Amino acid sequence: MGRAIFVTSFKGGVGKTTVSANLASALTYLGKSVLTVDADFSNRCLDIVLGLENNSVFDCYDILKDGTAPSDAIIRSEKNPLLSLLPAPANFSGEKLEQERFISLFNELKSRYDYILVDSSAEISDTYLSFAAVCDDAIVVSFHQSTAIRAAEKTATKLAELGFSNIRLVVNIFHKEDSEAGRLPGVYDIITRAHIRLIGVVPYDSNVSIDQEAGRVALENGAKNPKKLNKLKEYERAFLNIARRVCGEQVPLLKGVYKTKGLKRLFSAT
Repeated sequence: MGRAIFVTSFKGGVGKTTVSANLASALTYLGKSVLTVDADFSNRCLDIVLGLENNSVFDCYDILKDGTAPSDAIIRSEKNPLLSLLPAPANFSGEKLEQERFISLFNELKSRYDYILVDSSAEISDTYLSFAAVCDDAIVVSFHQSTAIRAAEKTATKLAELGFSNIRLVVNIFHKEDSEAGRLPGVYDIITRAHIRLIGVVPYDSNVSIDQEAGRVALENGAKNPKKLNKLKEYERAFLNIARRVCGEQVPLLKGVYKTKGLKRLFSAT
């Protein structure tokens, strides 16, 4: 059975969708079959980030409400056969869906994929709680700023109440220079404030926005070519590190992302 990972935060705009899409692609680079599920029924956009916005006919709501077959709604990426998407509905009235249908759906999906990444909404709702109930692990996403870190802490507290035991933190758009200068918190301070174990740090990289607008994600070619690893962008290396850690490998957080000189300051208490 595959593992379902709930990618979430109670603060909107911190990059949950960006993390979901790029982590999914990085996992496929490691040979894993991955399904991404857009669980943000009020703000569907995972299909855009994955470059699959023109491919959907049915969606997750059609499965949960009307009994549409998952195979009719799931979209497989033409560029990456290991990566698939179950899109959110274009319009959702907010009606309550039976949780038993979520359970039945995910039991079936876990038998098909190594990993399922569920891109959540920022608001707690019946739909949010139902998606959370069928996930095994959680990744909380935070920006590199105090308000997002506080939201991450509150999110982790709620997840623990819901029964999650494996909760990890991804710090998105990390500004190394500002952290070293003391203008923004360092990695150690973020962990201390959020009270969540860290699984990854994604550096600020202007290539993220450029690639996202073009519907490109990290390591999307899926080719295991060691020669190309030296040409990866900073954010791609970061997501590859996170993917390896998700798979249980012991990989340094910032391996290949930053030069090792001076990194000690980022992990020191202020």
